[in-house]
Amino acid sequence: MEFVPTLFFWQLMVTALSILGLMSLVIGYNSKEKSFLFYSVYTFFLLFYFILITPYDFEWRDQLFATPFKSLRWYSQVIYNCSYFLFFLYFLDVKTHLYKFYKFIIKVVGIALLVGTTVFLYSILKGDADIFEIFYIYIFVPVLFCFAVYTLIKSFVLPGRLKYFFIIGGGSFIILAMMALFFPIMGWSFFNMKPFVFFYIGIYIEQFVFAFGLAYKVKLINFALLEKSLENQQIKEKQNRVLEVRLKERESDILAITAKAEEERISRLKSKFQEEINHLHLVSLQSQMNPHFIFNALNSIKVFLIENDKQQAIYYLNKFSKLIRIILKNIQVESIPLQEELSILELYVNIENIRFEDKVNLSINTPKHINLQDITVPPMILQPFIENAIWHGLMLQKGKKWIELSFLQKRGTVALQIRDNGIGREKSKQHVGQKLFKKEPIGLKISQERINYFNQKKGLNYSFTINDLKNKDGKPSGTEIEFLFAGKKDGPTTPGQAHGIFNGDKP
Repeated sequence: MEFVPTLFFWQLMVTALSILGLMSLVIGYNSKEKSFLFYSVYTFFLLFYFILITPYDFEWRDQLFATPFKSLRWYSQVIYNCSYFLFFLYFLDVKTHLYKFYKFIIKVVGIALLVGTTVFLYSILKGDADIFEIFYIYIFVPVLFCFAVYTLIKSFVLPGRLKYFFIIGGGSFIILAMMALFFPIMGWSFFNMKPFVFFYIGIYIEQFVFAFGLAYKVKLINFALLEKSLENQQIKEKQNRVLEVRLKERESDILAITAKAEEERISRLKSKFQEEINHLHLVSLQSQMNPHFIFNALNSIKVFLIENDKQQAIYYLNKFSKLIRIILKNIQVESIPLQEELSILELYVNIENIRFEDKVNLSINTPKHINLQDITVPPMILQPFIENAIWHGLMLQKGKKWIELSFLQKRGTVALQIRDNGIGREKSKQHVGQKLFKKEPIGLKISQERINYFNQKKGLNYSFTINDLKNKDGKPSGTEIEFLFAGKKDGPTTPGQAHGIFNGDKP
């Protein structure tokens, strides 16, 4: 079989264009890269043109060329040339580097496509395909040639190596296509080769170079994606480091906040426990105080029963039971009004006076401007002092016996003075020293501790002092206990300054 160059080149072009077009379409669809999509459009219309000019005999083609649609083979060249310039824009990313030139090409391609389509439709309506052929050869091709040359020259200013693929491929095609078009018109020949062979060679070189260019662009895209991935990884690592630092800072803050919260919680618990401990201690001290008084009162009742004085015993027991009810009522109470405390003292002295045949006179002087209901004290806090006054001072005193309670303003607060005309502390100590059996004093010690805890619990500064009274001759004439019902910032800072002074405290 004889080798026919025209058939060989035609078959080679159709095969190459089919493969390249399909590959570009698949790659462009998957990657969304417009340069591949426009290249597939370019190759498909170029393939369509080659099918129309096939060297084989097809009846459908002969029938088509017998109609005004004969100019379709020229119009298909308008479309693939316009697609060629759009491929150029996206292949070299002209929009990014030469935006004005990009807008210029878009306008030129739009105008070329519009004018070409208009002339094509006009030739169909007129039924004369030669109209479009004349337009294409003598108007469209010269303008296209000039514009293509200008595009190639402009490509040199674009960055990167991709431009060389376009310049070599596009330049080779333009030169060989012009030779195929104008050699027959000018009557020129080149080694007796048919002019259309130049067109085939130009297309083949162009597609071969563009294929390598697209492969190189895929490489660049992959490289850019890799760089982007590495950059994202670096950013991610940097953000992770920043987040780790912030997390450590937040962790430190959280630990500090947690530690502070735990410290505050422990402090509240300690405060609460201390408060409960103080309360229990106050109750404990009060419980110790009450049996102490009850023991002494029961001793007095026992004396009446021994002396067979039942009437006095019953009377004494009634008074005592009333006082016991008050004690039981206040056993779980931390504080009572001072007015109520004075009533308890009156009842207590009445009970003691049964034994002393009403020899102890108790007087309470309260100024009208002092409201004793507003002052609170621990229950039975004054009773040990009155008991000491009776048993260690007045019991050994001959003649009249009296205890006087007076209220006055002192150091900006209310003061209570408890005075008696007993034998005084010195003689009381001598009397206790003569006893064979001695007991440890507990009454005033308990009162001292009760006041301390009461101050701590209520935030007060109650205190008392004990002073010896003397007559004009300097002899002992009694004892004075002075209470100061001061707030936190008022009065002495150390409550119970008389702690341990009474050695003769009666148990």
